[in-house]
Amino acid sequence: MISNIYILDGGAYSGGGEAMFQLGCDFLQRGYAVSLIDARKDTSVKPPAKFNKYFERGLRYCSVSDIADIPSNAVLVPDSGTEFLFRFKRAKKIIYWLSYEFYDGKLMWNSAESWISSFLNSFQMNWMRLLHFSRNILRFGRLHFPLTDAVNLSGSCYTSEKLEKMKVSYVPLVHPIGVDFLDAGMYDSKEGRQNIVLYNPAKPSRLTKKLLERNRFQYTPIQSLTVDQMIVLFRQSKLYIDFGNFPGPERLPKETVFNGVNVLVWAMHAAKTDDVLIPERYKLSTRTTPQEAERMIGHMLDNYSEENKDFDAFREMVQNMQANYERQLDHICASYL
Repeated sequence: MISNIYILDGGAYSGGGEAMFQLGCDFLQRGYAVSLIDARKDTSVKPPAKFNKYFERGLRYCSVSDIADIPSNAVLVPDSGTEFLFRFKRAKKIIYWLSYEFYDGKLMWNSAESWISSFLNSFQMNWMRLLHFSRNILRFGRLHFPLTDAVNLSGSCYTSEKLEKMKVSYVPLVHPIGVDFLDAGMYDSKEGRQNIVLYNPAKPSRLTKKLLERNRFQYTPIQSLTVDQMIVLFRQSKLYIDFGNFPGPERLPKETVFNGVNVLVWAMHAAKTDDVLIPERYKLSTRTTPQEAERMIGHMLDNYSEENKDFDAFREMVQNMQANYERQLDHICASYL
């Protein structure tokens, strides 16, 4: 019987990082004692201000030395931090698969960028991982953490497919969109929409770069905005494009479609699966040229109202994710903790 849950905070505060914080609060609500393991390389880097709500709900930091390696303790890490589990023999080990491309048991490669950019951006990380692999073999006789020794929580259709290929059993735990977006409610009004094409500048993409250079449409980056500002922007816009890497389920496609925005993606990684539950014609080949993409973007802007119904299934999926997540988490607590 698990009484204490320790969740690794390695200093990543994107959607996946926030999902870990939210999960910690959800465990607190279910009566577990929960602490964040402070494994940040640079402790001067603090969680964003929007994370304060998780600390207000009771999350607290602890050090690695505070964790007793006993069966009543559970250590939970993301797929990018499975190496941390080598430290424990008796504590229950849990991996939350929020992505696959960031799994620390494999080398990284960003297929959305040009070959040169992918090589340069992944070189240092892969060099460090090769050193980690070598160290793990010397210290533990293993290349990476044996996944069959852990409870594997799968956060998406994509990670489930990957775990099945690795012949690893898993339990679904698909995280919903942010609480703030859910509290604001679904918005599918078509009135007052402008020909705004939203994109995420934090996701490098060779196609997006070319489209921005050609500047044929009103491209608006989603960056440096509060949740309230994002909601206002989304409810004014017609289209969200995402031609970047899709290592996991990704929040922005869900948050934008939840606010009435149509979505256009590359058929890559998680975007190829039902994690992005949209008709196949809105999933472009990775060989699509800028000119072909512009024709599709122009068509979708001109036909926004008519095509908006094509995204009803995706919107309904997003609306139901919170209830499904609660049921999945209750099952995990009853069966695995």
